[in-house]
Amino acid sequence: MILLCPLVIHAASSLDKAAAILESENPAHALAIDFQGVMQNGSGGVRAVVPSDQARASIARNLQLLMQTGNDIVPDLVFRLPDGHVGMIRGLFPASALDSIIAGQMPHNKRKPK
Repeated sequence: MILLCPLVIHAASSLDKAAAILESENPAHALAIDFQGVMQNGSGGVRAVVPSDQARASIARNLQLLMQTGNDIVPDLVFRLPDGHVGMIRGLFPASALDSIIAGQMPHNKRKPK
């Protein structure tokens, strides 16, 4: 199970971009486009929209959830596999990690050590 929780923390346009992802017909695709933009230009790849009241409320709940976990970085990906294992990836992650999770497998850390 993967729960998409767009948040607003980075920049003045973050609320509008989080709303664009949340209100998209295909939020997973919008998130992928935004991640690609972050990797290419540092500012994301979705076009900002004026958030609806419902999107504002959802984003506020998501931010509250983040604060309750004690985490201070986004994106955080918290997931539960079909076998019940729970995992978390902090910060940007490769597409292969999401592919593994969707396939029901724990992703492997393929990042190079610093």
